[in-house]
Amino acid sequence: MGDVMVIDGDGHLMEPPDMWSARMDAKKWGDSIPHFDAEGTFWIGGVARIGGPGMHEEVARINGVTVEELFESYARTTSSTDTAGGHDPQARLRSMDADGIDVAVMYPTKSLQFGPSDPIPAIRDNPEFVLACHRAYNDWASEYCTTAPDRLFAIAAVPLQDIALAVAEAERAVNTLGLKGVAIRPSATQFSDAGDDLPFSNRVYDPFWAACQDLDIPVGLHPIVHVDTPGACRKFGLVRDSPSLNMTNSAVDENHGGSAMGQAIGNPVDMIVSMGRLLMGDVCERFPRLRFIFLESGGGWCATQLERMDEQLEAFPLEGRRLSMMPSEYFRRQCYVSFDPGEWNLAASAEFIGADRIIWASDYPHPEYTPEVVPKLKAAISTLPADSQRKILGANAADAYRLPVGRTASVAR
Repeated sequence: MGDVMVIDGDGHLMEPPDMWSARMDAKKWGDSIPHFDAEGTFWIGGVARIGGPGMHEEVARINGVTVEELFESYARTTSSTDTAGGHDPQARLRSMDADGIDVAVMYPTKSLQFGPSDPIPAIRDNPEFVLACHRAYNDWASEYCTTAPDRLFAIAAVPLQDIALAVAEAERAVNTLGLKGVAIRPSATQFSDAGDDLPFSNRVYDPFWAACQDLDIPVGLHPIVHVDTPGACRKFGLVRDSPSLNMTNSAVDENHGGSAMGQAIGNPVDMIVSMGRLLMGDVCERFPRLRFIFLESGGGWCATQLERMDEQLEAFPLEGRRLSMMPSEYFRRQCYVSFDPGEWNLAASAEFIGADRIIWASDYPHPEYTPEVVPKLKAAISTLPADSQRKILGANAADAYRLPVGRTASVAR
């Protein structure tokens, strides 16, 4: 297996502190531009997103710990997210070489958190502002990748709260910047006149699906813990409703979780709902060449849910009248799911899902990342045939993202 290409299908970029302020129109957006102040507070739209006066003391109080103990907890996260490779491409390449990774596909971090239900008015009420923020990120991400255009590939952020703006930015990101897909949250971004969520199966999203299909790019459904979309974190109160990431991700009590609750429960709940809407709600029927990738929610649930979708449509055929295939067949035709490298049922899932429908993710440099990702992955798939291992290690990601890479490794291992 030494000559097989290893492709990380879902890593992350960490937006540098001056990314937005250096690239957005100060005359137009003023202090609304995302930026860090001298005290280290991160502001968006004039509202503190991270830090701020008294914030750490309040989060510590809610948790029943001292501020010092809270900072020790924060340090576990920042020791990973502050890794230089998140914003420095040369440092990332060194990490990839050390880990045995040939190619990395990279999603945003903070730029994922600009949803239509955000408590910050500038984000919630102004799609043009969100577009300007996303354009700054996409420009920077494209420049990051020029350091190694055969090894580094980025995914675009788009303002899906405005379909027309999202289409235009997807086209610019792909055709002008060379990005390899679009990232959306697995949650509604459109609403009825009465304020009800419009799910992905609603035809209001069709112009966006059509544009992505015509561009021949995948739509990567990528969750992140916050309350800026009407997903599980907000609907079920898994985390606090606050503009502050300190509050939503760290202020834990008997009623609210934080990053762990949001990731472990919110991510797969949102992903299962979104997958159901796309497969059972005839989106894949209407857009047969459109590729979807389900990310950062684990993958072990996928086979069971696909089997259950099939069974339920057989039991209740009225709901399948618009479908020409079973949900699992749509999935095997045009979808992929990402597994964490060490998931115990990865190999078993491949037998039902199909080995050609699975990619893997390092999550670098987020806290879930460890330098042992590739050995863990190889151990998890060691019982599969060699061709299946080749597909999961990298060939599937190359196909899903249409990466201009070869099929043999470029990193000496």
